[in-house]
Amino acid sequence: MKLPTNQFVLALACVAAAAFAELRAEDWPLVRGDVLGTGVARSGLADAPQLLWKFSAGKDSSFDATAVISDGVVYVGDNAGGFHAIRVSDGSEVWKKEFADGSFGAGAAVEKDRIYVGDMNGVIYCLATSDGKEIWKQKLGGEIHAGPTVVGDDVLFTCEAGTLTCHDKKDGTERWQFHIEAPLRCTPTIAAGRAALAGCDAHLHLINVADGKETGSVEIDAPTGSTPAMRDERVYFGTEGGTFYAINIGVGGDNRPTIAWTYRDPQRNQPIRAAAAISDQTVIFGGQGKEVYGLNVADGHEKWKLPAKARIESSPVIAGDRVVAATTAGKIYLLDLASGEVKWEFDAGGSFIASPAVANGKIVLGNTDGNLYCFGAKN
Repeated sequence: MKLPTNQFVLALACVAAAAFAELRAEDWPLVRGDVLGTGVARSGLADAPQLLWKFSAGKDSSFDATAVISDGVVYVGDNAGGFHAIRVSDGSEVWKKEFADGSFGAGAAVEKDRIYVGDMNGVIYCLATSDGKEIWKQKLGGEIHAGPTVVGDDVLFTCEAGTLTCHDKKDGTERWQFHIEAPLRCTPTIAAGRAALAGCDAHLHLINVADGKETGSVEIDAPTGSTPAMRDERVYFGTEGGTFYAINIGVGGDNRPTIAWTYRDPQRNQPIRAAAAISDQTVIFGGQGKEVYGLNVADGHEKWKLPAKARIESSPVIAGDRVVAATTAGKIYLLDLASGEVKWEFDAGGSFIASPAVANGKIVLGNTDGNLYCFGAKN
């Protein structure tokens, strides 16, 4: 029996909600935590985290990619072609796989016993979590700057050639492809059977995950590679033009995406390249203007902003009533979600381009010095 459109969309939304609920506090399986790209952890953090361990990728290596976490293991690639599996408990290496002439600038996605990741050569891989053994690989048309999204039987990748491709998780077979005439550098986020893509063609695109057909688009002020954060049929992201958008994506019938509100810092009109983190009341993001912002999700009203004194390219994470943010000057901040007040900070040196992964009360974050840090409560 065919469901009416509104019932079909509701069913898809329920499936997405169920999948979100199944994510464990011990895991951070996607670059932004979940398929909605919310950047919200399912565990809180200690008020004053301590450095639990530090792992080095080796000489001349850098961690530009965001780590993912599953079943007590951190998975992350470095820019020298090494892909690492590291124990969360003590920072010891479980295994390492070397990719000749490879370089990883994008985070991975992990589901059950498989890891999905793409490299700067435009190759996507499926690896075994147990030992890094290659299960399959496929070549795309351009560099991969963003982590993939796993949905149902498929895994979705974007690349510099302007394509969103859908692959069968089992063997990597391409099911469909969507293309724009500009690079795609964001992770696709998914709700109600549609993927949201913020593109370098200065448009937000909505794509039907079932067949790769575009269902709607909205023109924005400038190109962007930011990953949209999705909540309650609305997406949030910033652009190279310095505008932060909240766009209603609509569901079912003839509903079309519409701009709900926009925000621009009147003093620091600088590009926004990091993704946002979104709670029920507050959306958090940082930009090239060296500020971290907390806005009201309903109307975009500025609640607070923190002068970070350095560019923000690392995407923040919300964990309980705290925000984890990192800067290109090598500082990590723990902020109060309601006020933006600094509760804790750590100067690691180097530069943070990768975003935090937060799971089971721990923060895992790599920097351009090739060090991967883990913070949390002792014992």
